[in-house]
Amino acid sequence: MVTSQLSITIRAFAGGRGPAEAVPFQRKAAYTAGSLLVLLAGSQLPLYGIDNSRAGAADDPLYWVHTAYAANHRTAMSLGVYPLLMSELSTHLLLGTGGLKKALGVLFSAAIPVRDVLSATYLGAGGAILVVLQISIGSVVLIYLDDALRKGYGLLSGIPLFTAANICATLFWRAFRDGAHGNLAATFAFFLLVCGLQGLHVALPLTDDAPAARFQSNYSISISYLAYAPIIFQATLVACTYTFSEQLFTVFGGNKIVNLLGKWERSKRFAGFIPVSGVAYYLTTPPTLADAARDPVHACLYAALLLMGCALISTAWFGLCRYSRRYVSRLVGERVTVTPARAGSIRLSRCKGRVAMVAFVVGLCVGALTLLAGFMGVSGSGTGIMLAVTGIYSSCLDARASSGIHTIGL
Repeated sequence: MVTSQLSITIRAFAGGRGPAEAVPFQRKAAYTAGSLLVLLAGSQLPLYGIDNSRAGAADDPLYWVHTAYAANHRTAMSLGVYPLLMSELSTHLLLGTGGLKKALGVLFSAAIPVRDVLSATYLGAGGAILVVLQISIGSVVLIYLDDALRKGYGLLSGIPLFTAANICATLFWRAFRDGAHGNLAATFAFFLLVCGLQGLHVALPLTDDAPAARFQSNYSISISYLAYAPIIFQATLVACTYTFSEQLFTVFGGNKIVNLLGKWERSKRFAGFIPVSGVAYYLTTPPTLADAARDPVHACLYAALLLMGCALISTAWFGLCRYSRRYVSRLVGERVTVTPARAGSIRLSRCKGRVAMVAFVVGLCVGALTLLAGFMGVSGSGTGIMLAVTGIYSSCLDARASSGIHTIGL
């Protein structure tokens, strides 16, 4: 028996409309391969109207952020899966449907390029509009490819598939171009570490608030699902801080408050400015361990901001999404066993605090992995590897899950 105060509900999962009949594996593989070809081709299609011949224009100061989102700077896939991620996370908050998710994705695809071209002062009005249209169209194509893959026409959903493909392509080209075998070995070791952490769960034995509760319901918290938010939002917040600080410095350079957020200088390597002091500078990964030894203050502040930022993001995201039945069902899984109450079981009234504490610790671990990837010199992006592996693991679990969803009142 399960007590009524546990509020366990079983209902049929109502997803978007998929194909009327089961899609054969060969056709799924063909659709998946076709989607990957579109992504990889778009990632090599340069934007018309951008002068890539300028000194340093081929370099990307936010390369590690763009790699995490399957984006390729100055191409039709400049945004990658970023609009998809933002729309998916927004629908968690708004408890929206697939239609709302697509609408938000298209909105992000149009709004984000407008924000980015505002800082490109060398573009005229016509060039800016042309660049925005190219980036927006590329992003909308990925949104509809992801929608088709999610409805049963692909082997995996778009976000983990596109991210993993982009990282593999990055490693492939770097192996031939740079011959950085040490970085490849570090990347492979980091990949194995992240894979080994998948599938970890934290036990959550719950009883009702009665003084003499006889039974407990044994849930388990999915570490992978809790890690999704800090993996995504940490890189997003850093990128937004970069953009906001640079635009403020361009307009109000010299102001003490603006300089506190970030002081920027024109880079000799990149086609633009880089932070040399302020918050934006301390959010930047020290390039090597030698650089960290030369500037230990930078390294320590970067580590502290990264760890606390990821921990607070993870905790805050759980607090926002705990009212979503779908979020809770994925967080605690679908397998629930009922056993006699034991010492150490958690009262239902304390359930929220326990899960929030687990979310905080998971955020710290994500921050530590990101820090480790930066100091190891992982090729591509440590954030991208975690996002791809976690997304693929979650997609495989969703594919194997039954049609019932179990939720508890958190």
